[in-house]
Amino acid sequence: MHFRITVNQRQIAEILSKKRSAQITARGVSLPKSTQNMMARGAIWMVLFKLVERGLGLISTLILARLLSPADFGVVAMALSFIAMAELMSAFGFDIAIIQNQSATKAHYNSAWTCNFLLGLSITVLMLAVAVPIADFYGKPELTWVVLALAFGPLLTSAENIGVVAFRKELDFRREFKFQVSRKFVAFAVVVPLAFILRSYWALVVGILLSKLAGTVISYLMHPYRPRLAFSKVRELFVFSRWLLFNNLVSFFKERSADFFIGRLAGASSLGTYNIAYELANLPTTEISAPINRALLPGFAKMVAPSEITSAYTNAVGLLALIALPAAAGIFSVAPFLVPTLLGLKWLDAVPLMQILAFNGALLLFHSSMCSILIARGFPARVTFSNACYTAILLTLLAIFFFSWREIGVVGAAYAALLTSVLCTPIYIYQMRNCLELPASLFVKAIVRPLFAATILVGVVRWFLPAFEPTMSVFVTVAWLAAGCILGFFTYLLVISATWWLAGHPAGAEQVLMQRVRELLVQRFGKRFAADRR
Repeated sequence: MHFRITVNQRQIAEILSKKRSAQITARGVSLPKSTQNMMARGAIWMVLFKLVERGLGLISTLILARLLSPADFGVVAMALSFIAMAELMSAFGFDIAIIQNQSATKAHYNSAWTCNFLLGLSITVLMLAVAVPIADFYGKPELTWVVLALAFGPLLTSAENIGVVAFRKELDFRREFKFQVSRKFVAFAVVVPLAFILRSYWALVVGILLSKLAGTVISYLMHPYRPRLAFSKVRELFVFSRWLLFNNLVSFFKERSADFFIGRLAGASSLGTYNIAYELANLPTTEISAPINRALLPGFAKMVAPSEITSAYTNAVGLLALIALPAAAGIFSVAPFLVPTLLGLKWLDAVPLMQILAFNGALLLFHSSMCSILIARGFPARVTFSNACYTAILLTLLAIFFFSWREIGVVGAAYAALLTSVLCTPIYIYQMRNCLELPASLFVKAIVRPLFAATILVGVVRWFLPAFEPTMSVFVTVAWLAAGCILGFFTYLLVISATWWLAGHPAGAEQVLMQRVRELLVQRFGKRFAADRR
């Protein structure tokens, strides 16, 4: 089971580290060649980890969706919402402080581990105390035992060996990859068999706890450092990390606000359906585009000339639009056949949710990219402000939809999320203009052709596909799904190519992508042709 993550602290650490490297280079001191090579290899290892992690998460989700009910997912999501909120209230990012401090000593490591452990212990005690009130809030007495069990998760995580932070600090991403992947494999190996045996939400609960325990044990097996209680560097760590706390809190409510409304007013089954729909709807836009973000972001931290920033921003937005918009359009078009194929007929209520949240995911991808660029350029406060505005609007719209139009049910939460993303997009674009002098016209020009092509994709595929009927056989459902995907792919490819050609082959994302594809083809088939001639 893969749950949504509000803040990727590892990515922030990488951005901050790369920004510091850029500042050193700007002052005339270049990084050693070996360091550059290590960073390049590290990026490859982290992209590989992301692919493995999401692959395991997707397989796990699809298996569990077949074995468990939407209500099972909803019960666990109810408990995790409050636990995640408590965890983020103490998420100071001490590991990032250690990575940033090149002269960190054992006292820093021990103080960070002590703070993490005491905060984890505090969260566990707090969750044990409020388990009954949480169950009363949702009106589900059985939730009490779930909260009591999951309350020990933060304590298990907080005891993790702080020494593994050295993997990232020393750019040893190969060992970091092994550490992270081993944890994911343990979680996968535990949760799936338990789901076959228990057939209830307890499979998720036990799997979460055992995976956290395994992660802590593995951390001590992989690194020889043994932390001790220490408080000498606590103040120094808090001074650096306090801004991360506020940003984490804002990001939490941005991601989890809908869970509280849905769980409280619509019940566990609706919440489980919403969470699965959210995850699958956002999967293509977030995971397919992740390598693009990871490849482009380091460049923004190193650039100095405004012309370089403008060109890179235009290409970045264009590349993301080329992928995110057709992915969202494709999910919207084939969702009636995609859901029963992947999840089964009991998840049909997720179809309208996936259709709405797919476009929301595309907008959130643009938001996150802009936020990452702002952080890389040294404007974290603007990111926090923008996310706070998003959260305030989302909470308002959720309240309006649930209390004024309750009859539309959980679909109202999806509409609230999409409308919030639409209304807040100008806020993020304004921050780019105000901080980096990038006009809004750059964003519009970068997305106009992909948006037009994605619209044509929706029209063609929806016209081609028949209305889904629950009486359809699995073979027929899969056949229509495959036909819709193939038709959508070639429709989009044809339209985007034609619009780019009619526009006069302008410089931009299409040109960058075409050039990259040409280079790959020449590299692959050119060598083979040369070898054949020899």
